[in-house]
Amino acid sequence: MSKKKRKKKARITNRQAKIRQKKKKPDKKLNTNYKRLQQKVESGFKKQGISTEGIEFVESPDGVKMSEVILKLAEPLLKKYGDDEKRIKTIISLTILEWNRLMLPEDEREKFQEEMIDKLSPPGDDADMVGSILYINELIAKRQKKYFPDLKKLIIDYELIVSDGKITLNISSAPIKSNSKPKKIIK
Repeated sequence: MSKKKRKKKARITNRQAKIRQKKKKPDKKLNTNYKRLQQKVESGFKKQGISTEGIEFVESPDGVKMSEVILKLAEPLLKKYGDDEKRIKTIISLTILEWNRLMLPEDEREKFQEEMIDKLSPPGDDADMVGSILYINELIAKRQKKYFPDLKKLIIDYELIVSDGKITLNISSAPIKSNSKPKKIIK
């Protein structure tokens, strides 16, 4: 038999190999870990009095670290006012509150903001405090639209450590669909 008549072996190009890798089934261990995380997140919501009925949890497709997102959003405030540990903690806390407010449906955002201002500013406090909170909220909202317009994750819990001006931020978050609506549990 001549060389021309022999059947050629099938060769896989780099492009075909990449396509085959994408079609691989997800790792079962990863799914199990995600389900455990989802259960932990749901119990965290229930402790805060929020029902998870209206929220549809999805696996994180992007691998984005929420700690990096929050630090990016708070960056101009940290540069300007980040010389004191108490200020750093306040800036990060307000950034996280504003992030979660932006994840709410639009009709619930204003109500959440009013509740947040009522809790953060003591009765009889001056207008400067309220103005500062509103300024921070507006700045974070603009930066969220600019840098992370399609990222939809709720922040459940966080741990902030400030040591010698260095910030360590650990965040627990859960991805949600953009049309999810968390509902408050009536007690």
